[in-house]
Amino acid sequence: MGNILHRNPDEKKYPCYKVVNSTGKLSKNFLFGGIEKQKEKLEQDGIEVIDYKVDLEKYQFKS
Repeated sequence: MGNILHRNPDEKKYPCYKVVNSTGKLSKNFLFGGIEKQKEKLEQDGIEVIDYKVDLEKYQFKS
């Protein structure tokens, strides 16, 4: 997770704010504004964030 968030050259082309860890936690070190900015962007997408964590059962991609 950290590698993706820290090496992204273009936030608009690669919306890495959507990346959370395997337990649903947001990144304290989100490159484009920190954890608060990541939380804000997810909420703007309609994702509920509680205690800087998303419910993976509710939002995780399933094939």
